[in-house]
Formats: sequence, C-alpha cells, structure tokens
Amino acid sequence: MKKIIATGLILLSTTVVFAETPKELNAAFKIGTLGYGIDVSTPINDTYSARFNMNGFNYSDSQSQDGNTYKGDLELFTAGILIDAYPADNNFRLTSGVYYNGNGFTGTVTPSATQTVEINGVTYTSADVGKVNVDVSFNKIAPYVGIGWGNDARDKGWGFTFDLGVLYHGKGKADLTAEGVNNPAVNQGLAQEEQNVNDDLADNQFYPVIALGVNYTF
Repeated sequence: MKKIIATGLILLSTTVVFAETPKELNAAFKIGTLGYGIDVSTPINDTYSARFNMNGFNYSDSQSQDGNTYKGDLELFTAGILIDAYPADNNFRLTSGVYYNGNGFTGTVTPSATQTVEINGVTYTSADVGKVNVDVSFNKIAPYVGIGWGNDARDKGWGFTFDLGVLYHGKGKADLTAEGVNNPAVNQGLAQEEQNVNDDLADNQFYPVIALGVNYTF
C-alpha cells in the first residue's frame, strides 16, 4: 500500500516538473459508491492529466433476528493512479487507470442456545456450529475505465467534479468457517455454501463507480 501511494506521489511530482502547460495543481473532495474520496491532479500536456485518487468508508451493523445475532462490517478502501484525457476544449474527460482494491466484507452469525441456523439447506443448533464467520474479498489490483467532468487543472478556482465508470475487481472469494466446533458435517456444509456464494460472486466481477464532488485549482 505504501508503495502505491509513493508511486502516485512520484508520478504527480514528475508531471509537475515536466508538464508543458502551466504547472497547476487541482484538489477535489468527493463522495460516491467507493466512499469518501480525494483527488490530486496535474496536467501532463495540453490533452492529458495525471490523477491520484483515494477513497474509503467503513460501515458496521449488528442485528438480532429469530434469536440469532448478525454482525457485519463493510470495508471500502481504494487508491488509484489515473490518466485523464480531455478530447474537447472543456472539462469533459475520459479516464483509465489502475486501483489498489481493499474493498471487502466480514461478518459473523451466532445462533442463540435455543435457536438454529441453516447451512446449505441443513438445520443445525448452536452446539453444532458455534459461530459462523464470513469473509469476502476481491482482486487487490483492479483496472478502471470511465468518463467524467472536472479536475482540469488549467482552470483556476472552484469547480465541480463527476465520475461515472466501472472497476474490474474480478471474481470475489468468500471464506466461511465455523468457530468453536469441529463437526465434519458442518464443515462440509459450509464448504458447499461457500461454493454457492462464490458462484454468485462470479456473476458480479465489475463494480460501478459513481462520484460527485467539488474541486479547486491552485
């Protein structure tokens, strides 16, 4: 992660030194499907700009239903190095680049002593399964393509920025484990349930990116 951030800073500092256009710097604050985000961009030449983007958001929730306790944590974190192309004489841009993708989900299901939990169609008691842990992750390197408006560091002052694109995070990987017991039937059921989840995740290899924010060129 530190290497990615360092690479982004080096790229931006290099383009500032060698840019053929005025050496301006644009900063933006955004909110969208990747969470809260910041942009730092600078022109490379009359058509292209380099941009470093970082986003993050965490959400935790705990609920009780039918005597079972459900806890989950959605963790969003991405850091990307992007190239913006401005084909027209305005702020419309085409974007491509690559992200470090730390998005994922972790959760637990804890049946109460008097309740049951269903795994792959089979009902088990709390004594059978203990606590079920769920972990979902995706490819750490994720290419990105999209379109947008704003972040053109040639126009000084305030503006707005908009992104619409798609992040390829590949086939998600789910890991289901039972904590506190060692029941072969439960482990086999979890393995099949895990495969079912992975099959569902395989149909969703692209993550939509929508973001809106404000920017300022110094």
